[in-house]
Amino acid sequence: MYVTTTYSGSPAVTASDSPVRSHPVRNYSLPIVLGAMLFGVLLGSSLLSWTEDDLYSELDRIGDERLDLYASTIDASLRRFDYLPFIIAGDAQVRQLLQTGDVGSQEVVNRTLEKWQRESGAAYLYLMNLQGQAVAASNWQSPTSFIGNNYSFRPYFQDAIAGKAGRFFAVGVTTGLPGFFLARPVRFGDQILGVAVVKVDMAQLETDWSAGGENVWVSDADGVIFLASNPDWKYRSVSPLAPAIHERLRDERKYHGKQIEALALQSQQQSPGGNRVIRLLDDAGGSALEPGPQPYLLHQRQLASLNWTLYYLSDLTGLAEHKQQAVLLASLLSALLAVVGLFLSSRWRHQQLLEQRVASRTAALNQSNAQLKREIQERLNAEEELRQTHEGLIQAEKLAALGQLSAGLVHEISQPISAIRTFLASTRLLVERDQTQPALENINDIDSLIGRVTGIVSHLKTFASKSRGTTSPVELGQLVDNALMILGPQLSKQQVELDWQRPNEPLKVQADEIKLEQILVNLIRNGLDAIQACPQRDGWLQIRLEQQPDAERSQIVISDNGCGIDPDDLPKVFDPFFTTKEPGEGLGLGLSVSYGIAREFGGDLHAEARPEGGTRFTLSLSRRGQPTVEPNPTGDP
Repeated sequence: MYVTTTYSGSPAVTASDSPVRSHPVRNYSLPIVLGAMLFGVLLGSSLLSWTEDDLYSELDRIGDERLDLYASTIDASLRRFDYLPFIIAGDAQVRQLLQTGDVGSQEVVNRTLEKWQRESGAAYLYLMNLQGQAVAASNWQSPTSFIGNNYSFRPYFQDAIAGKAGRFFAVGVTTGLPGFFLARPVRFGDQILGVAVVKVDMAQLETDWSAGGENVWVSDADGVIFLASNPDWKYRSVSPLAPAIHERLRDERKYHGKQIEALALQSQQQSPGGNRVIRLLDDAGGSALEPGPQPYLLHQRQLASLNWTLYYLSDLTGLAEHKQQAVLLASLLSALLAVVGLFLSSRWRHQQLLEQRVASRTAALNQSNAQLKREIQERLNAEEELRQTHEGLIQAEKLAALGQLSAGLVHEISQPISAIRTFLASTRLLVERDQTQPALENINDIDSLIGRVTGIVSHLKTFASKSRGTTSPVELGQLVDNALMILGPQLSKQQVELDWQRPNEPLKVQADEIKLEQILVNLIRNGLDAIQACPQRDGWLQIRLEQQPDAERSQIVISDNGCGIDPDDLPKVFDPFFTTKEPGEGLGLGLSVSYGIAREFGGDLHAEARPEGGTRFTLSLSRRGQPTVEPNPTGDP
């Protein structure tokens, strides 16, 4: 507060009488706002470019992983039947039938093929003579039996009759069902007597792809799509086919009764990884995928051994959302910069005006009266001290604000750097100071740790080894101990209470030891993840081995008190690619794979919610190992 004082005998001097010259205070608001807008434009452009490149790179990586997975799945589904044509071609009754045409031999071969078909899970097995006529078939009792039909026009027959292996995908001419054909010549010495053929139904692959919500298709050497997760893509071509190709396909009757038309692929650009960005339109020019004509990233992989091409489509609908977020972030940062700039400018203008007012009032007081000089001087000193204190507070407040803004960055950068520097400094000091005793103590500690993990590493090597593919009697208690050895560090880290007591009497089942141990690791780890998701309660995990009353089956029960599984999700926990974890934490394949292995051993895997909270998994296995063979859908070559 400033006071005008008068002195008796002389008039008071006011501010208007002061000769002090004032300078205009400039307003920098407009340059600050324009600078913030320019910063926002540059930052937004950089963020958009970085966001797009980062998303494309991530999708390229995920697409390559998906292609690897689906390529290996296709290869595995076909390789499991490679042995069948050799088995058929090497059978003595088969050669006798082709040599003599005897009716009795035909009935024996028919029944043999039917038995092999049931045991192998192949769609059909049949035998053709040199003229391409089917003389025996696994469906010999079916109304659509192949016996008597001539398939000499098929390329797989022509390759086999020439002494080569025949491999061909086509739609059956008898029933119109698609399948993959494996053919081998039947030889007697150097003479070819006929052709043995196995038809494989690949429809399960499409079912799995569709259930996982994936966009996948496979095309042949001509670009015709014959396997697809979306039925609308099947028997369409990736690009328009030449008339000569259409004519050849008709002659081969490869896609019998199917009109091959090209998909409407609209190419947009290329990703940094070289994959095409496309829009998949329907025949009317709209998108064949919902919702709307959004873009997709097209990944492809050549399956050289089959002369096929595998395609995978990554959804790019999230790209627009990421770009919007980048623009919003740039706008918010620009607005924040403008607000801070305007605030600092206002404070600076206020300070300049204050200084001018102080100087003007000081001059007026100095001229008012000489007798008030000391009082004026004291007042000026007080005002100067007040101004300096005020400016100090402003500076302290500014530094505190800057410290708060930089705290996050300092924490993120200094923590790893400090850890690295501390580690290097400790090692360097021990060596430079020649302090051998602390170094030896460190070595002893390291040796102790190595001793503790040697057993785990040794078992992990066994656990990571490839399965031999055979079953034998295995002891369940030992397998549980092995699984707990692998998961011991995670159990200790989460401080989970483990309730497991190995039974005195060993329980044995007929199974593959490595695969069964994989199931146990998956189930126990799944329980630990469920417990970790509920930090509000003390976690416990219970493992029990039980013998069923009929003494023919044993079961392993693994229970946890985690957050449990939503009742709506419980029927889907064994579906491929289904997961309730955050993206990137998993492919949702662990429980699906475990369920498949259990069924392979003739067992069963069941999940249920515990009334007290948590989940209970029950793995039931046969002591004699007699897996049931489920009937396969019928098809036609």
